[in-house]
Amino acid sequence: MLNDSGLSNRARAILFWFTIAMIVIVAIAAIVTILRACNSVLSPPEIPLTISPGEISLCPGEQRQFTSGDNVEVTWGATGGMMSDSIFTAGDTPGDYTVTATAVDTEQKAEAIVHVVACTPPPTLEPSPAPAPTDTPTPEAIALPPTDPQGDVGAYENGAPVEGVPAGLDISSASLNPDARVALQPTEGTPAELTGWVADGEILLWIALHTPIPDPPPVYMNWLFSLDVDGNTATGRPAGSRRINPDLGDEAVIGVSYDPATGSYEPYFLIWDAGQGNWVSGPEGIRYYLSDSRTVVALALPLETLTQSAAQTSGVTLAPEAVKGRAAADSYAGEQRVIDFYPALP
Repeated sequence: MLNDSGLSNRARAILFWFTIAMIVIVAIAAIVTILRACNSVLSPPEIPLTISPGEISLCPGEQRQFTSGDNVEVTWGATGGMMSDSIFTAGDTPGDYTVTATAVDTEQKAEAIVHVVACTPPPTLEPSPAPAPTDTPTPEAIALPPTDPQGDVGAYENGAPVEGVPAGLDISSASLNPDARVALQPTEGTPAELTGWVADGEILLWIALHTPIPDPPPVYMNWLFSLDVDGNTATGRPAGSRRINPDLGDEAVIGVSYDPATGSYEPYFLIWDAGQGNWVSGPEGIRYYLSDSRTVVALALPLETLTQSAAQTSGVTLAPEAVKGRAAADSYAGEQRVIDFYPALP
């Protein structure tokens, strides 16, 4: 028989090892709990699988490709029609069908609804019969108006006939009488559009042309009036020294020219300097006008400016009723300078 002392020692040993075992069990349980908690924190949340489009309508035989989430390997299936990889082909029977994507690793599923509807085919268009060919008449060539209908445009040096006269050069009429007297104010034959253009106190000089001035002119062109302001051949530029007025003594030249190099029209006013025996530039103030039809060129200058310039530079007194002169238009036909006078030279 065991005495009380032996029993007590054995009980103590059992209690000790029981306590140790319980501590180990509790420690293991705590470690497992901690590991599970850590795994829950470190593991990313599971992303739901998606499919696109989520719902569509198709006609029988029509196809549509579906897509799932990025970097997710899936298998595809459908409750109707035909599924080839991710491409669905609608069957012939209308109805609602489901396309399913299943993730290979997680077996998540995503579904899309396909409505197969009966579609009315578009009507077949019968081709229209081609119209019977018809003979198209060949249009007759349009004859352009001659650029020198009067045949009076000639070489600048000697008046010899020339070919290839530029349009906008042949003068049909001007603000002069046949006897070369100049009308400084609007008269009965003045183009109506000019009566409202000229201002009070201005003289008006105009040229009408048989053919329109090209827009823009391809070559240099010049329209001018050379005036004997006192009607006296003994004063001004010596008579016979210039082609435009061989029978007059000119004191003023008023005109406008076009330079293709600058693409602009430039009016000018020249006055005969009796002291120098040469032409000099007169005061500014010349205005020019080009009609919409491009067949009328007009020039305007204050009468007072012309009167004072003639007196101060040419040493003559302007007599409005005695003013004579000619209009001229000159340009180039090829490399040859050509000119037209109105009225014609004597």
